Amino acid sequence: MDNVLTVDVEDWYQTSDFDFPISTWCTFPDRVVDNTLRLLDLFDQYQHKGTFFVLGCVAQEHPQLVREIAARGHEVASHGGWHQMWTRMTLEEIAADARWSKDLLEQLAGCAVQAFRAPSWSLSPQNVRALQALEEVGYRVDSSLQPFRTPLSGFPQAPTEPFHPVIGGVRLELVEVPSTVIRRGPLRIPFAGGLYLRVWPTAILRRLVAWHNQTAPAMVYVHPWEVDPRQPRLPCSPLVRFAHYHGLQRTEDRLHALLAASRFIRLCDWVATHSFPDVSIGGRQDSTASAGN
Repeated sequence: MDNVLTVDVEDWYQTSDFDFPISTWCTFPDRVVDNTLRLLDLFDQYQHKGTFFVLGCVAQEHPQLVREIAARGHEVASHGGWHQMWTRMTLEEIAADARWSKDLLEQLAGCAVQAFRAPSWSLSPQNVRALQALEEVGYRVDSSLQPFRTPLSGFPQAPTEPFHPVIGGVRLELVEVPSTVIRRGPLRIPFAGGLYLRVWPTAILRRLVAWHNQTAPAMVYVHPWEVDPRQPRLPCSPLVRFAHYHGLQRTEDRLHALLAASRFIRLCDWVATHSFPDVSIGGRQDSTASAGN
């Protein structure tokens, strides 16, 4: 079974773990290019293609990186402009951010940008109408939903498999692809990306992917900074230290094991060959998102 390979292209200091003001980003060492090239070389080794959700500010600073991703046959997608969580943005801000990053990435990659992922999976029950804004801007696929709760975000009542959202009675052509989980009764157990990829032992990761593949593909996600154990270590809370730094030295080994055991393709290619159910996820037609929701 084909699985889906995705990368959220952001630098180590741009994550929601640290939540640094954008005005301070220029004070930190930039490591995103070398780390992204490291992932590109790894994927080439196994001849897999993936989807790279690139921050607009990274693309603006490093346009050749976007061109390199596209030249190697990967899908260029948007991760928004400045890694601002949707829960802190109005609908108008979300739409403007998604449009700006799409236009920029299309100019650099020379092809249509069809997929979007919100920073830190920040689609929530309070901002589902942002998906309508994405469709209006021209996106056809979104992958911003974590169907479980985290300290940063989460949508625990949402579907765990891809679907066409129905919001306020309006069906979207856009397909929502949630992060991959294993369901055990009421439990939803993440394993396929980020910290979860670094925590689970390799043998268990491979079994979980194989088990999930009995019924559906898995979507793996990783960040360039997760293959960079030499990145700066900053003072932070125990929770942030664990979420951001734990297991960085193991990420590349985990990826080697998964890439060797399964076939991975781009998100756009997988979506194009499947059909999906319509699922209502609420959202009154006259409701609005507001900053702080």
